[in-house]
Amino acid sequence: MLAKRLLILAAIAAAVSTLSFAQNVPVTVDKYITSRSYDESGREIISVTTPVKPPSGYRAPAAEYTANAVVLAGVPAFSWSFGCSPTAASMGAGFYDNNGYPSAYTGPANGGVMPMNNSNWGSVVINGETRDLCPLSATMLNLDGRTTRGHVDDYWTLYNSSDPDPYIINGWAQHLHGDCLADFMGTNQSAVGSSDGSTTFFYYGDGSPIYDYSSSEPGARDGCHGMRLFYESRGITVVQNYTQLIYGNGGNTLGFTFAQYMNEIDNGRPVLIQVSGHTMLGYGYDETGSIVYLHDTWDYLDHSMVWGGEYAGMAQWGVTVLQLFAANAPPIANFSGTPNSILTGESVNFSDISAGNPTSWQWTFEGGTPSASSVENPVVSYFTPGVYDVTLVATNANGSDTETKSGYITVEDPDYCDASATCDEFIGTMNFNTISNTSSCGTNGYTDFTGISTTLTAGISYTISVTTSPWYTGDQCGAWVDWNQDLDFDDAGEYFPMSESSLSGTITPPSDALNGPTRLRVRLLYTGEIVPCGNVDWGETEDYTVNVINPESQKILNLTLMLEGLFDPTTQMMRKAGDESGPHFPGTVADQINVSLVQSAPPYSVVASSVNTALNQNGTCMASFSSALSGIYYLKINHRNSIESWSSTPVSFSGNSISYNFSDSPSKIYGNNSILKGGKYCLFGGDANQDGSVDTGDMTPIDNDASAFTSGYVVTDINGDGIVDTGDVTIVDNNGSAFVGSVHP
Repeated sequence: MLAKRLLILAAIAAAVSTLSFAQNVPVTVDKYITSRSYDESGREIISVTTPVKPPSGYRAPAAEYTANAVVLAGVPAFSWSFGCSPTAASMGAGFYDNNGYPSAYTGPANGGVMPMNNSNWGSVVINGETRDLCPLSATMLNLDGRTTRGHVDDYWTLYNSSDPDPYIINGWAQHLHGDCLADFMGTNQSAVGSSDGSTTFFYYGDGSPIYDYSSSEPGARDGCHGMRLFYESRGITVVQNYTQLIYGNGGNTLGFTFAQYMNEIDNGRPVLIQVSGHTMLGYGYDETGSIVYLHDTWDYLDHSMVWGGEYAGMAQWGVTVLQLFAANAPPIANFSGTPNSILTGESVNFSDISAGNPTSWQWTFEGGTPSASSVENPVVSYFTPGVYDVTLVATNANGSDTETKSGYITVEDPDYCDASATCDEFIGTMNFNTISNTSSCGTNGYTDFTGISTTLTAGISYTISVTTSPWYTGDQCGAWVDWNQDLDFDDAGEYFPMSESSLSGTITPPSDALNGPTRLRVRLLYTGEIVPCGNVDWGETEDYTVNVINPESQKILNLTLMLEGLFDPTTQMMRKAGDESGPHFPGTVADQINVSLVQSAPPYSVVASSVNTALNQNGTCMASFSSALSGIYYLKINHRNSIESWSSTPVSFSGNSISYNFSDSPSKIYGNNSILKGGKYCLFGGDANQDGSVDTGDMTPIDNDASAFTSGYVVTDINGDGIVDTGDVTIVDNNGSAFVGSVHP
């Protein structure tokens, strides 16, 4: 953690009440919303302005610290200087200037160290208005030794004025942005739609954080993005910056919590507190009562409010967080998970994106399997519906930092209609593309085979056929596919009748079919109307999964790779991973892998994933990704008991069809990290606990399972023969002795 510069003072109960000015009810953020739009994933992006100036004659009561107060020492208090947002941000910069980041302020005042208030610079009268000065908030000619025009000269006319800025009206060249927050934050600048005194912030309406938003440019500047630009202009590294609704605002379950706010303060990071139309700086807390200690930009006093409440009649709606990194400091923990909204049984690829080069990681996955991991970039499966937290503790030689993302993973059950029957005749076999499934009648005439899947390409026709056991004259069969993934079978083109004589038909994915996994329902019944839902007298219903690939909206990645544990040098093919009764997957599928696309440069974040992707016995694998991906990406492969492996170089996704072969050369896998078997370069096997190395942590559970004669589709069955025995022990022993581990950038 950053060194805690905490001042804990004993005093009487906090003065937390706030007064309104000329208002009877709280002002909500709706009043200040300036636009609504949507990103490519469909999430609503909202922009809001913060124009509130100090109310005439009003001052909030000063806070009195409680015995449990935790506050940052050395946080300046500035009065409103050409905008509340740059004033609040400059107080944060002043704190950093006094605490390890001396380049934040480089002027001559106070020996080059930012003072604790801005009284040193006095005020100025412009067009009849008196405005306090602070060069870190807004520069001006002759202020703090400046000999050229600055922010105030170029952009300020009169509070709330939307007129073109003075540099535009007078035809002079505007100054280069450099020394003040208001320059970079877009405050007061008519060219980016800001009236005098206002700054714009963007946030996601669903409560998730919007990181370093710049897609509004050049027409509008996000104040949070501008803060990052300011620090980077001073040579200071910004780890991450984001604006976010607070938890519960508008009913959201993804927002920023008071616990996260306390974590920021505990790690030495003040936070911008966003209330309706106004920005303040939070620098402390009292966990009892959820009290926030803050500077309101209106005076030099210490103030307070209740988290999620009101300040001077203005309701809190969000926060803006900025995290800096310094050399010789502990890491700043951060991570991403892709995707973070899944169905039961699916997996999430987590990536560490912490700053500060952590050397060890400790993850906690509420509701996940595994529930904890020490791997840098783990893959976690979720089998129970719910909304789950994820926590990462990142550690380097200088210390540790913790990041918890509340409600980060959402897991849902596909909620399709029920189907039941009284079994007499039932589906004996179902054949469709690579699916060839033989079964008996399910409980109440229904069986969930969604663990069995096949891949379909839009526009190609596939034959489906069913046999009954027994067969009666009048038996009929039909199939439904939920092409638009709306959890029903009611839409046009989703029903496929089958011939009564042969119980067979043809299914063709339409051109507008959505990509990804969806539900296939097959139903047999004796006479009557054939419908996908409800109870019928005689028959059976079975559900399967189809993975749709639509070339019109996807890029196809064709991979070739071999897994050491399954590869047979004699046949040059992989064996099919087995369970207690034989091959675990139908058709030619040997096993499943997760394929991720990773940024080509630090922090190497995962940008897209294809989870539970079928890997065929001949080593081929086809994964689909959004057509919006057009950059270059490392390919990352995860398998349930193999070593995580990366492509040796980033791969271009400029075309619609991409191919990569991991098996034909040692140079295709990053760090030449492969084993040669029968002329094929294979991904190392044996990482049963998925910690990134083959060692005693893998040998112990394999030894235990071998002693217990464990069988089935289990991670300790390294060679995939369905039994844990010496064949698995040998692979782990050999690779452990060779110190095999994951190698990646």
